Amino acid sequence: MANPNRLTAQQCVDLLKEETGDEIKPVTFHAYVNRGHAPKPVEKIGSTPLWKRSEIVEWARNRPGRGARTDLRKPRRRTKTTDTPGTTE
Repeated sequence: MANPNRLTAQQCVDLLKEETGDEIKPVTFHAYVNRGHAPKPVEKIGSTPLWKRSEIVEWARNRPGRGARTDLRKPRRRTKTTDTPGTTE
């Protein structure tokens, strides 16, 4: 009997739609996994990777929204100074 807490890529995609309403294809999910933007599989049956249901639910609830750039660093805040070099009063 299969473990109900282990999901195939298609089941992960279906769960994502249930949890968030977002639709992605299994190939897109695999791309997220390969880039480190989704959880890694926890086991395999034959050549089929399986993911832990609780990790997918957590990822689905906390993943960045559509169009969010995750590869950019946050800009540094500049501090304002009251003294401007080269000016005299």
